[in-house]
Amino acid sequence: MPNFIGAPEPEAPPPRQANQRAAFFGLDTLIPGSSLYLLAQGLQRRHFYGRADLLAFAWQRLVFRAGPASEPQVRTSQDAALSFVAGKHRPELRALAREIADERIVPQVYPDLADLIESHMAAGALTFVTTAAPAELAEIVAHGLGMTGGLGTTAEVDDEERYSGRLTGTVLQGTAKAGAVHAHAMAAGIDLSASVAYSDSINDLPLLELVGCAEVVNPDRQLRKVAQRRGWRVHDVRPAARRPMEPGAAPVPNRLAALGLASPVESDGAPVRRGAAHHFTTDDPAALLRELEDSGRFRRDTRLGAIFHRGQVSLREVSPTHSLHITVGKGNRVSAHVDRYSPLANHQPEQLARYALHRIAAHNVAGIAGGLFRLIPGPRRRARSCARQTPRS
Repeated sequence: MPNFIGAPEPEAPPPRQANQRAAFFGLDTLIPGSSLYLLAQGLQRRHFYGRADLLAFAWQRLVFRAGPASEPQVRTSQDAALSFVAGKHRPELRALAREIADERIVPQVYPDLADLIESHMAAGALTFVTTAAPAELAEIVAHGLGMTGGLGTTAEVDDEERYSGRLTGTVLQGTAKAGAVHAHAMAAGIDLSASVAYSDSINDLPLLELVGCAEVVNPDRQLRKVAQRRGWRVHDVRPAARRPMEPGAAPVPNRLAALGLASPVESDGAPVRRGAAHHFTTDDPAALLRELEDSGRFRRDTRLGAIFHRGQVSLREVSPTHSLHITVGKGNRVSAHVDRYSPLANHQPEQLARYALHRIAAHNVAGIAGGLFRLIPGPRRRARSCARQTPRS
């Protein structure tokens, strides 16, 4: 099981293994653009932030990326990180971040870097995401890529699991990031002299100098000069050809895996197209239902909603939009799909979300309309059908 951490805590070090090799990847090195901005953009589209907040955040990131990390720029980055989460409920933000990472961040990872990560893992090396962004985002992206874990900026939460607007340490940028990597390496038995780090920014120069092998990816002008002078390998990579997923379209199996269920479900047959229902089996349906309800992330359909799922237990993710809808039928049959128009009431905190009559009606009308539309033989459907019938030469 991957071991996800934020800034290292001396009182709770991970298990030590001697002479481990590791590869450290900057989060924004893995994708074109800013992962934190993509997260903010996804949250704004889900009405978590206003448009003005998104523009202000974009300006702060632009100022920060303009050059080396001076003290004022580090403070700007810290203010951006804190304003980004202050007062927000951590479970709600984590659930949305997981959804947005699946939709907009992980699909944009450079294919060449995805291959690099896989090659390091195949060689037995530990792999980490390192970033000044929130540790939650580092953990989620690392999980999505199958990596060992993530190192990120850790924000303080209060007794109600709301972000207080303060940090438990410092923003993992520049020397602070190198210090966090060094502390984690000492605690986990990682041999930094045998490890490698990848970055695209001159701000990560302290980290690149810390490891035995430094490589740069699409480096900025200053870092490229340093790499050429020191003989570091330079990777010039291109973005993935595929586009990010539409909101709510994260693969259902990925979303189920992200739940970390103790009652695992297994795919029942070949994967189906995105947007369709996926079918699974479980050895103990009752235990699965208890775990989903005890997690606090799912609600059973109300009596009105339940009439559409006779003979099944219907649970919906606590989210006003793009909710994961799971039904458990007789025996060990489990079905799951993503509802892009949730019957949960809109514009309310996730932990207080409730069902609304008008949204249940709209949700089911939208579902019926979608089903009827798929029955209409449109030109594109006929073209696909003809293509399937055309014999191969």
